Amino acid sequence: MVFGNTNSKLEDSRNILNQLKSTKDAMNFKALYNSFLSPSRAITYALQKEGKKINGFEEWYKEKQDEMRKDELLRFIHEARTMDFHEGKNVLGTSVYIDHFSTSNVNPKPTPDATIGIHKDGIYWTINKGTPKERRIPINKGGKFLTNISIKNPPSQHKGKSLEKKDPITICESCVKYMEELIFEAIEKFK
Repeated sequence: MVFGNTNSKLEDSRNILNQLKSTKDAMNFKALYNSFLSPSRAITYALQKEGKKINGFEEWYKEKQDEMRKDELLRFIHEARTMDFHEGKNVLGTSVYIDHFSTSNVNPKPTPDATIGIHKDGIYWTINKGTPKERRIPINKGGKFLTNISIKNPPSQHKGKSLEKKDPITICESCVKYMEELIFEAIEKFK
């Protein structure tokens, strides 16, 4: 199949996006979001590599590269992946709103040494505190609380139009949709 590796990277992005849509805790969401960025960015690398030997592809792709460079959302995805991969930085912001919370109603302690902590990512059990194995485990019951996940400085336009919604899921969906259309156009043009 022409552009088979490219389609494989697209499938990776779609699968991670589906996981993002169903995750309930901020730490997992951040990890999945960063995981989404790599294959989404790799789609264009795979497309270039597979199209390299196809007559007329280079000229067509140069126009697409220019289109992508000028697109605020696609530049954002590229820069977010660069920040994550090369600098360890994250473009997501989190906050937790607690209406009420009762320690007597939380899920059971995962270990005897577990302590409850409140963080901007949510409410967590902290285990192995002060050791190299320290980690947080989300608490998902015990009250009414909401963790909000947003993008710091999100893109405001895509394909020349203002983005009505700028939440992480919408940004990822828009990226996947663009890549689907790009790959479909390549397949149709060079089959």
